Amino acid sequence: MQAIKIKAAASLGGAKLMLASGAMALLLMVSLLWVNQLQLWQGLAFVAAGLGMFAGWAKLAEPAYFLQMDDLGVQYRHRNGNWTLPWQSFLYSGIPQYEQRALAYIGFKVTDYDSFLQHLPLRFAVRIMSEQRALYIEAVRQGCESGRCASELLVEGEHFNTSKQQYTGIKAAFAYRMQRLSAQTGFDLFVSVTMSETDTQQLCQQINQARLQLVQNTVT
Repeated sequence: MQAIKIKAAASLGGAKLMLASGAMALLLMVSLLWVNQLQLWQGLAFVAAGLGMFAGWAKLAEPAYFLQMDDLGVQYRHRNGNWTLPWQSFLYSGIPQYEQRALAYIGFKVTDYDSFLQHLPLRFAVRIMSEQRALYIEAVRQGCESGRCASELLVEGEHFNTSKQQYTGIKAAFAYRMQRLSAQTGFDLFVSVTMSETDTQQLCQQINQARLQLVQNTVT
């Protein structure tokens, strides 16, 4: 199949923001030639320009595309790394719900942990667990009737076994989280999104249609 790339909203406007902030800083420096003392508003404007340039740089550091669909599967691209989920390794994607409220994530129902975990970069796994910690804690709390078992469930296993392989360390902790999240939300793997719920739903449908087509072609 021809690669389908989904643009990342977080990367848009980075260059314009940096240029605008830089121009603002330049004008402020020129204005200092006609004053004897830095005014409060000028100091605040310098700070705002600096923050704007930093924010623009941060946007430029984000990948232009956060998801890509090709023959290999669904690829998630992040400024700190990427992972690939083969088409045969999941059943479907969708929008997870919490207390009847749609979350700003795309969830994947993974059926083959091994094909995903074997190629998951360790540093990127740590980054994902850190960024999605709030999601994990809420999922654990949702599974506690009394609300007092959360601390026990937050303890991550040091070993995780599948029918094919044993995992230890970071990959075991990541797989343990996947299993816990699946038990509470129905999805094992999550990708954060900044799109509207309608656009996210359409993207999930696009992913599911591509998966169905690729899997059927592989079987036949």
